[in-house]
Amino acid sequence: MSLPYTMVFALLMTEMITFIFLILPLPFKWRRGMLNFLSKSPFMANIQYVMKIVFIFVFILFVDSLNRVIKVEEIRSEDDHHHHHPHTETSMAARRFYAQRNMYLTGFTLFLSLILNRTFITILDLIKSEEKMEIVKKQAAQQSKEYERVLDSEQKLLKELKDLQEVAASHQSTKTDLENLKKQATQQQQEYLRLADENTAMEKQLKGIKSESKKDI
Repeated sequence: MSLPYTMVFALLMTEMITFIFLILPLPFKWRRGMLNFLSKSPFMANIQYVMKIVFIFVFILFVDSLNRVIKVEEIRSEDDHHHHHPHTETSMAARRFYAQRNMYLTGFTLFLSLILNRTFITILDLIKSEEKMEIVKKQAAQQSKEYERVLDSEQKLLKELKDLQEVAASHQSTKTDLENLKKQATQQQQEYLRLADENTAMEKQLKGIKSESKKDI
């Protein structure tokens, strides 16, 4: 295997290990820290830029290997009409095998890179959604506590209002009692004045009767 395809094979193994590492059931905090580092680190941004260039070369190798497979198949189809030495047939089969191997190697590397990229984005979106869900749960818990606090305050206010109404009602009854007492006192005073007037009139009549009796004597 030539050096370029050896590097492609090493890249394929790296992609497989990375993919297995991504789908491992790691704890949420570990996975979130790792993916946040991979998505926000400047070093990883440079690595991703380099990998894009590498995948362009892999794509070029894939196109080249695909052309080689097509050429080998064309030569093989042309040579089927002629009889050749077994060594030539073995050489052609080896060329066909290497061309197909390189095509499958580069093609699967490109395909796995697309799956790996999509898996990384999906997991990152899932983690962001879980973080937003945690924030929403915290906000809901805070709103629930605030609602309970407002409800308690409302109950206390209602209780205080009820107490004030009871006090106001007792004050109203006291005011009514005072007015009744005032009316009774006024009536008694009027009755006292009436009785006093009658007593004065009776005393005057009695004095008149006494004076007349003395005159008669």
